Amino acid sequence: MLRNIHHTKKKMRKKIALILAIVMMVSSFVACGNKGSKSGDKADGSNEASNDEYNIEMVGNSFSIEYCNINVDGARAAVEDMKKEGVTVNLEYNASADSSQVDEQINIISQALAKQPAALLLAAADSGSLDEQMIAAKNAKIPVIAYDITFDNPPEGSLTATSASDSKMAAAQAAENLVLNDDIVSKIKEATAKKPVVISVIAPDAIMTVHRDRTIGFSEKMYELCQEWQPGAVEISGNDAFAKAADKEPSVIIRTDIAASKADEDIRNLASSVVTDADVAAIFVVNEAAATGVLSATTDGADLDREKGKYKDMIVIGFDSGATTNNAVRNRYFYGAVAQDPYTMGYEAMKMAVNVLQGGKAEDIVIPAVWFDADNMDDSEISRILYE
Repeated sequence: MLRNIHHTKKKMRKKIALILAIVMMVSSFVACGNKGSKSGDKADGSNEASNDEYNIEMVGNSFSIEYCNINVDGARAAVEDMKKEGVTVNLEYNASADSSQVDEQINIISQALAKQPAALLLAAADSGSLDEQMIAAKNAKIPVIAYDITFDNPPEGSLTATSASDSKMAAAQAAENLVLNDDIVSKIKEATAKKPVVISVIAPDAIMTVHRDRTIGFSEKMYELCQEWQPGAVEISGNDAFAKAADKEPSVIIRTDIAASKADEDIRNLASSVVTDADVAAIFVVNEAAATGVLSATTDGADLDREKGKYKDMIVIGFDSGATTNNAVRNRYFYGAVAQDPYTMGYEAMKMAVNVLQGGKAEDIVIPAVWFDADNMDDSEISRILYE
């Protein structure tokens, strides 16, 4: 009888061991399947990539804009760096021929999602037009990482993270660099209510998010900084959307000059009226169109020549890169400019995508803007983000 009991226990131990082995094997298969699905499954349900391989789609604004191509350079650099860590990313990039072709970009995004990628990196031409595609990505459990351009109101749960500059913070850097100029500080200190100093912000409109934010970022930081030398005597005027009153009659006026329309002629006319205003000591232009307007009003910048120009004492600061701004900075017609960093935007967007796919936390990344002037624009860390 005792022998039979021992024999029965022995058989049960074998059965339990067998069951545990099967459970462990199944668990292993399930775990592998979940990890592999991050890189996308084929239509027949088979996994097309290994556990450390991800197929990622990147959809940009335009092939014709060099800035967008630098975004891609950054993403590709991240791919190469991750390869050294044993992670393979198959990156496919596509973009519209023109950034204004919203419908074309929508089709490109839809085609990218149809490939069931592990993740989608996206610079939206018009984020408000992409609700259908964002919901489709969410339903397919495809993380979407926005880069360069932020979404105002994405469908809930559809946007995983963003890698972009903060336009307000970037424009504030322009103000901070302006007050490093001794001549400007002297003019601010010496200004009176009877003879105020004017600092102009030229923008093509007060509606587009980036133009509005850059105008706010510069004017409010300048307002704050000028209080040190003219406490209570600083105001923001020009456009009611940005206005901020002084506590007493102003000696420093930060004037938001908004063009009648975004048409080149209206921007040029505005720039011409600003540069001929004798009270204007400095100008901040929020984009290249505004920069072009100022250069057009100053004989292609020659009137801003530091030694013999008609407006040699006027300080102009640009925003972003581009042939027009770069040349003006190099010739010292512009004091300098604040440039966004498209390379790092693309790099960090790609790193974030893989981090999320590997189970990491999704976090928005704010990419600092960079100040450049004639003295540092050829430095390798600066020149790589400047585009023509």
